[in-house]
Amino acid sequence: MTIDLKRGIEKNSDYVVLHIRDKTPFSCSTRISKTGEPERYECCFQNLPESRLVPVKSDFFNLLFFEKGKRNCPFEVHIVPKKRSLIYPLPPPIYIKPVVEASKPKYSRHWAAVGYEKTPPYLGKKRHFVDRLSFPLDFSDYAIPSVGAVDINGQPVFMKDNKDVERFIAVKQAFESHKYAKAYDLASEALRQYPNSIFASDFLRYKIKALAKMDMKEHADEIIKLGRIFIKRYTSDEYLPEVLLIMARVYSATGFVSDASYFFDRLINEHKGSRYANLGLIYLGDQLYINGKAKEAIKRYLEAYYRAKEIDVASLAAYKLAIRYMDRGKIKEATKYLRKIWEKNPKFILKNIEDAHHIAKQLASHGIYNLAIDINKELLKHLRKIDSMYEDVLFEIAEWYDDQKHVKDAIDWYERYLDEFPFGSHSDKAKENLDALFAVSQDMNATEALKKYERLIHEYVGSDIADKALVAKLKILLAQKRYNEILAAKGAVEAMKSPDAKESALDAIKEAAAALLRRYMQNGDCKNGIALVEDFDIKPPPKDDTFLFKCYLEYAQYDKAHNIATKHLLDNDMKSRTEWLCRDLHVLTLMKNYREASKAAQDLRTLLKDKAEKKCPTLLWDEVKAYDALGMYAKEMVLIHKMADLFKRDIRMAEVLRMGYNAAKKHGDAMQQLWLLQKLISLQNRLGAHPYSPWAEFEAIRVLKERKEYDRALKIALSMKKLPLKGEQKARWLYEQGVLFNLLNKKDASKKSFKECSKVKNSGAWGKLCVQALSVP
Repeated sequence: MTIDLKRGIEKNSDYVVLHIRDKTPFSCSTRISKTGEPERYECCFQNLPESRLVPVKSDFFNLLFFEKGKRNCPFEVHIVPKKRSLIYPLPPPIYIKPVVEASKPKYSRHWAAVGYEKTPPYLGKKRHFVDRLSFPLDFSDYAIPSVGAVDINGQPVFMKDNKDVERFIAVKQAFESHKYAKAYDLASEALRQYPNSIFASDFLRYKIKALAKMDMKEHADEIIKLGRIFIKRYTSDEYLPEVLLIMARVYSATGFVSDASYFFDRLINEHKGSRYANLGLIYLGDQLYINGKAKEAIKRYLEAYYRAKEIDVASLAAYKLAIRYMDRGKIKEATKYLRKIWEKNPKFILKNIEDAHHIAKQLASHGIYNLAIDINKELLKHLRKIDSMYEDVLFEIAEWYDDQKHVKDAIDWYERYLDEFPFGSHSDKAKENLDALFAVSQDMNATEALKKYERLIHEYVGSDIADKALVAKLKILLAQKRYNEILAAKGAVEAMKSPDAKESALDAIKEAAAALLRRYMQNGDCKNGIALVEDFDIKPPPKDDTFLFKCYLEYAQYDKAHNIATKHLLDNDMKSRTEWLCRDLHVLTLMKNYREASKAAQDLRTLLKDKAEKKCPTLLWDEVKAYDALGMYAKEMVLIHKMADLFKRDIRMAEVLRMGYNAAKKHGDAMQQLWLLQKLISLQNRLGAHPYSPWAEFEAIRVLKERKEYDRALKIALSMKKLPLKGEQKARWLYEQGVLFNLLNKKDASKKSFKECSKVKNSGAWGKLCVQALSVP
């Protein structure tokens, strides 16, 4: 059995095709949901796979695997669609089976599941007929010879002795085994022996990659030479972005900043959103930071962080942000990104043991002990006792617990250190610190009591004695604020036979859960706070609802946030009621329940009158989205005009103005279109950020040209000179500028624009228009 996933784009919409093949024909049935959409496809195989398969998740399908599934099926694959989908069997080639059956076969060696957004790719809507004929089609008389695989020119591919394939596999294996010199030699020899192989681009690419891995600076000249050959020869190769990234990094590493910037710009703009473009943003950030442009560097890291789809790229961007912030003394920001990496991809931090240890020590030096301790604990799992770092890491954990006044944990780790290193480098200090902790600790009698209760619990399992001992143990743990240990005893408490003892134990668990929730609230720990409320069915008092609302909002659990807000909409205190109405308005907007959001906004304005906008900071932003979604065009325009005056330096207005423009265009309101575009252009220029350029400028020029206001259109075109335009965008700008000059009878200026346009690289159709314009007398 083989499973592979292919991706594509049709009409700017993503789609995937999931192919499942097996040597033996198998069936795939469809489970339909209440809405009439497929909710699961179940494929039954008669043979088990050779190796155990693990569940697979993607943005269109989740794959689940079951041995001894339903319907006496030895092995099942469940395909769970996350978007719209369909599945169908693929018939064998006509030269193998020339008769195409009228009905869809129940069994096939090859099934294809298609995942799509709105319309099936390349299929569209099927025509349905009430009366129709169904009969098999026999193509026997039309059978033609099968050619097999063909190359890019349509010529048959004959594999001959497959030596180039074997050489490619050898090169790849050497590179993946970190034997870069060997990979380089193998790739060089392969290129000499098989210059016309279909793997020629891969051999050249691996030569470049191997040189970069060995020493980027030492091999800079050869990397640049080979890179230029690759870029020129393989302009449409799927690995071109990887080569562009290496070129940019080589130039940057050797101090040729201008050349590096060219390749960074090309990579980032021509391959936007790709893995290598995001890596390019990160390494461009390094170049900017080294050259003293810290703010621009941070901006690039953030772009990569928010654009990255791969966890390793996002982790690298977050790591760069963390170390840069740490260098600049911004420990809070640095810790924020380190925590994100630690939660999602701890292996990234741990891949370099020494760097991870350095980070842990830096965090501890600034009082960020919890994360520092977590890192050191993981380091212990990756170190051997004979490693020089092991002893220091172990002692630091004890010392950092001590610094936090976590007496019990500090004692445990100091004792572990002394057990493992009784005559170690820090043994005298550990003994001294341990004695100091024993002097202030109040746990000694409690520790003996806990040992006693633990023995009774195990010796009298299931009896009243064991139940009472567990209650006593929980009370001691509660006094010591060891709440997690109390909560861990929930299963044992539920198994108690004594009603009185069980009630007392449950009270201790409730008290521990409430105390732990307060701790999470103080630390702003939403993740654990929400888990605690749901796992232990805690009913927090109304004063804690603000924290829970914020947490549910943070984790996009909008329904739960809405439920909390709804409880307070009838509060007696007017201030509380209006605050919660404001929050409910915002969460309704996030839920895209715009009709209810609009009603909430009206209620808020009725209650607060002219103070509504001041008391509810999100009111205007939520209202304008509701008006747009509900098609309340007039109100939307009035509000956007008001917001344009109020938020002249708020980049969020760019999205509002773009939204308003779409509405104005839909209503054919040319005057509002022009006003909105001008406001959007002015806002971007004022803030030095251009999320909607050059689209906004081109749209404004188009509208003004339709109104024959060529002077105003030219003014906008001339203002675009400061935008970093390249390729087709730059060519279009120069072409529009030339046309406007021509319409205003400024022939020399028009010709100059067309001439400059014709020289723009990668100018596309716009460049051709400029060339044509130059040929017109």
